[in-house]
Order: sequence, then structure tokens, then C-alpha cells
Amino acid sequence: MSRQAIFSRARVVPAAAKITAAAVLSAALLFAAAAPAQQPVAVNSVAPSRVAANKAALKKFVDASNKISPEVSKHLSRGLQNYLRYANAALNGTAGKFAAQNFAASKQKRLSWNPWNLILVSDPALDPAAQGYTQNTTSSAWCGNTIVVGYEDSGAYFRTDPNGAFGVPLSFNGVSYSENAGKSFSDAGFLPPGTFSANVLLGDPVVTCSSPTHFQYASIMNTTTPDGIDPLIGPSVSFSTNEGKTWSAPVQAVSLDGNSQLADNPWLAVDPSDTQRLYLSYTQIDFLGCNSINVVSSSDGGKKWGAPVTIDQECFPSDPTAIQNTVAGSSVTVGPDGKVFVAYEFFPGALPNPPVNNEIKFASSTNHGAAFGKPRRIANLVPSGTGVELHGHLQVAEYPHIAVDRSHGPSRGTIYVVYPDGRNKIAADNNSASGRYAYPDIFVAKSTNSGRSFSLLGGVSRTPKDFRGIGRDQFLPGVAVDNDGEVAVCYYDRRNDSANLRVDRFCSVSNSQGKTWTDRQASNLHWLPSLNADPLNSGAGYGISEYDALTSEFMLHGAGFFGAFIVEISGNQNVVATKF
Repeated sequence: MSRQAIFSRARVVPAAAKITAAAVLSAALLFAAAAPAQQPVAVNSVAPSRVAANKAALKKFVDASNKISPEVSKHLSRGLQNYLRYANAALNGTAGKFAAQNFAASKQKRLSWNPWNLILVSDPALDPAAQGYTQNTTSSAWCGNTIVVGYEDSGAYFRTDPNGAFGVPLSFNGVSYSENAGKSFSDAGFLPPGTFSANVLLGDPVVTCSSPTHFQYASIMNTTTPDGIDPLIGPSVSFSTNEGKTWSAPVQAVSLDGNSQLADNPWLAVDPSDTQRLYLSYTQIDFLGCNSINVVSSSDGGKKWGAPVTIDQECFPSDPTAIQNTVAGSSVTVGPDGKVFVAYEFFPGALPNPPVNNEIKFASSTNHGAAFGKPRRIANLVPSGTGVELHGHLQVAEYPHIAVDRSHGPSRGTIYVVYPDGRNKIAADNNSASGRYAYPDIFVAKSTNSGRSFSLLGGVSRTPKDFRGIGRDQFLPGVAVDNDGEVAVCYYDRRNDSANLRVDRFCSVSNSQGKTWTDRQASNLHWLPSLNADPLNSGAGYGISEYDALTSEFMLHGAGFFGAFIVEISGNQNVVATKF
């Protein structure tokens, strides 16, 4: 078995010996050789007028965001929530200054021993040992021998503005790339936010590829009008033409008025039948009106973007005591024939007691995103845990992920949607406001007719017969289909802890289009999520990730799967991966 945890199709990762935090820190010093990294913008001559203008526009944005209703606010992505915390700290003068790190000159040796038994993606050596920097919420793209992983990274912020100048563009996005099909990675330091001083990349990373050299990286970007007066926010896309080594400045595909609107939860997809066609879905929030799932598309590789197309819009009731419906968390993909598919979550107002069902919804387009059919409900969803958090005060999203079979076999065109659902075990919980706790399993819905109807396949991994705990949570699933029609789902799982607190990563694989599944343990660290010790996101509470996506080789040149995810030791997160 490889030290890189490259699974064979017939074997499960063997259990490894327990490791200590000291061992992890020692391993961090042996990370793969760093490549030429992105450089921060010089801060020696930041004009005071520019700093003042940026702060004035940021204050408008923060003041306007306070108008969002509590029901909508709780569904904001962690990246956006973290940015709002940072913005308040910056305006209050409490955002700390940190010494610049010489990350560009880092020349560590390739790992000769890896106590995680996993592929290292982010470089632990870029994080001072005294700080619990956040790296999480991962997305991967795989074309040929090149794999690029994007992730949220608070260390990226400190590397773009190491002196706390504030008048420089900022990035909360990390990026690493591999030129050997995922055997080892180089950490590029951060995704460059461009040169305009008001630019801020907020996270919510989604990475795609159209060839072994061409990669795309979507994020949420906050900036201002050219005169620096008014905030603009929207999903952005950055481009690399050299295997993820360097990136263009981000371009907003949609620019919303930050005085009255927000964009959140972007997702990006490339059309395999025409790789110049890109599709970007996102959630739009109008502070005093409606929120919606929108899709914007490009037919020239992202140079120009068309007008947004609304798939689902939920408007706020005029009666302030009425239940407010919400939509969020879209995921978009494209079938082998160019059809566009979007899945997202519908929230029917505040949770009463007992909790009501949420819904997984689906919409499709047969004309390259010019219009979408009426959304249909795929399934009801019983909210996970208390409906607010899992055991240990862990806050996780329940958003669906979608993948389509592009193989040339009989399963070609099959659509899979995965999501966590707590219906199989609901127990009394006196510590919950609802009085109940739902232990989520990872469910799969499947369509063989381009989404006209779906069948529910149930959970991908039953609770082990020898499990003796109070219950076990599964959460944050990613899904992919490879070139021979096998489908894989990876997720976090607490089956190894009878107290339902410690976390491992598992994957379930099916070569029968979801009829049967085989479990594979992707990590065996058995780690305990802890209160976020990140100095940038102080007070952020518990939360290990927004999602961790799974991918297969986009060009269908090889079988198998690659998935990045996070491990946490003593409050310090790092991005790792498995390939199987």
C-alpha cells in the first residue's frame, strides 16, 4: 500500500498507529518542494486616501448586510461569515498585523515519511506552529497528470497583507497543484486577488479544468466601483494556463450592488461537449426583497458572461411574522450531451418543533443555460442533528452535490445527487431546542432520464452491526463518476467513536450504479473537531468545512477518483487528499 494512500479497488486503507501533535509538526517540516508562489502586492506606498475609501465602502457593505433576516443569515457560507467577521474587525481597528512569511523561498524536501498516510495538499510549514490557521472547504479538478486543489485559507490573507495595511487586495483562497497526477503537491501560497486595492477573494472555492494546462477557479469576490465609492460583490473566476502554477486576476462574472445585495455559494462547471462553455451557479440575496438560485454562463471560456438566469426565487413575506422560505447551496454540472443540471436545497422557513423537512430540488436546461425548466423536488430531507448543529457544537451545511455519468457504457447520462439526511435515526435530545436529534446518513438520488424523475437509493453506508454508540453522524458528502461508470461518494463519518464526536473520512464506491456500495476508510486519524483557534476568525465557533468535493479525471483518460479534505490536530487544519 502506498504511503500516499492510493487505494486499490479491492483493499481498504489499513489502520495506522496513533500519532501525536508533535509527530504532525515534525512531518510539516518535510512538505514537498514549494513552487514559485504568488507574491503579495507591495504595501510600502499605500495611499491614505485609498485606505479611507476602502474602509468607507466596506462600512457600507457591512451596514447593509446587517439588514439580512436571521433566517437567511444562518444559511450564509462560512467563507462569507468569516469575511463579515474580518470586515468588522478591520473597521474596528482590531485586525492584527502579522510578520511576512518567506513562503516563496520555502524549499522543503519531499516527504519521506508521512504520519497521516495521506497526500499532503496544503503546506503546513506556511503556518506558524503557534497559530491554528484555517484551511478547509476544498474543491479539486483533475485533467491528465495535473490536479489542482482550491481551498479556503486564512494564511492566504496574512500572505497578501502581512503588515495589516488594508489598502491592498486580499485573498482568503489557497491553491495547490500537482504535476504527477496527485502523488505530491506544491502550495502556491494564495490565489491572487488582482491589483485593484479594494479586491477581496472571500473563499467558497470551486476548481474546474478543460485541459491538462487550463484550469478555472471560482470564488466570491468583494470589490468596489472604480471610483471606490460603492461596494460590488459577486462570483468571480480566475484562470490558469500553466497547470495551476500562476493565475490571472479574478473577473466578476456577476457584479451585485453591495449596498443591497449579496452573492454566495458559487459553483462552476465546464461543458465536456464544448469546453469553451462554462456555467456558474450561485445564491443571490436581496436584503429587503428576495433570494434566488441563479446561473450565469459563458460561451467563450469565461471572457464574457451572459445575463443571470433565475432558477428559483423565494421572496420575503410582507408579514414579518410569516414563515420565510429560503434557497441556498446550489451545485451545477453538465452532461455528456451538453445538458445543464443544478441541484440545491430549499428551506421552508424556521424549524418548528418537531422539525419539518427541507427539500432537495433539481432543475435542468437543454439550451445551454438560456432557460431552465420548472424546478422539481427530488426528495424531502430531515435536517441533521438538532437542525442547527451536530454533537460537539459542530456546524455543517447540508447542501447537495451532483455528478453525471459521462462514460460510454450503458449507464451514460445517469445523474447522481448526494446529501445528508437524518430520517433513519431520530432520538430524543433534551439539549436541543426541538427536543430531537437526527443522526444523518449520506443519501443518494439517481435519475436515468435526464432528471425527469429520480429514484431514492437510500444510504450509501449502513451503521455497522457492531456499533455500540448512541449514533453516528455522516456529513459533507462529495460525489463523482469515473470513465468506467463507477460512482464514489466521500464524506466525514463518526462511526469510530461511540460518543459521536471524533471524525474520520470514508468513501463508498459502487460499480452497480448505486445498487450496492463498498466502504473504504480514507483516513484513520480519529480526530476531534475543536474550537477554531484561528486568529483571523476568532469567535467563529465550531466548523470544519463548508464542503469537500470529489472529482474524477475530466477528460476520461483514466479511472478512479481524487478527493481533498481536511484533518485537524490541536485546532490546526490542513488540507490532505486520497486517490483511489
